[in-house]
Amino acid sequence: MIRKAIASDCEQIADIYNNYVLNTTVTFEVDPVTAEEIAERQKKSLCFLVYEQDGCVLGYAYAANYHSRAAYRYTAEGSIYLKNGIEGRGMGTLLYEALFIAAKELGIREMIGVIALPNQSSEALHQKLGYRKVGVMKRCGFKFDQAVDTSIWQRSLLREHG
Repeated sequence: MIRKAIASDCEQIADIYNNYVLNTTVTFEVDPVTAEEIAERQKKSLCFLVYEQDGCVLGYAYAANYHSRAAYRYTAEGSIYLKNGIEGRGMGTLLYEALFIAAKELGIREMIGVIALPNQSSEALHQKLGYRKVGVMKRCGFKFDQAVDTSIWQRSLLREHG
């Protein structure tokens, strides 16, 4: 079931996220986060959803302000993370679709996705969900002693499909 995240989810969310922090370049954070930090991020997000099954959080998605300047007030950056080993089962699609609905209800018109490269599965998911690739930023991150590129994706929430 997909639902709004609550405070008691923070420990499981931190566990999911810290796998990415410690083992991948998917996120540019380099230090593990605590449940308390996740709680603060939940409070600051526009919307924060979890995919729960049998009391276990298997993934989460959230929308955050894309930029603090007023002209960006209708644009959000979406992020999604799934528990290690459950990718490819459709949960990411369901989470993102629910995130689109929640964000649109808040007045968001455009969603931005930033994907550290290489990440073919994330790029495929974004394309499947109606995002369009709008650019690549070369060497904008540095993690695990290597430069990392990112691709930037954009999806309109004003139209039914992309």
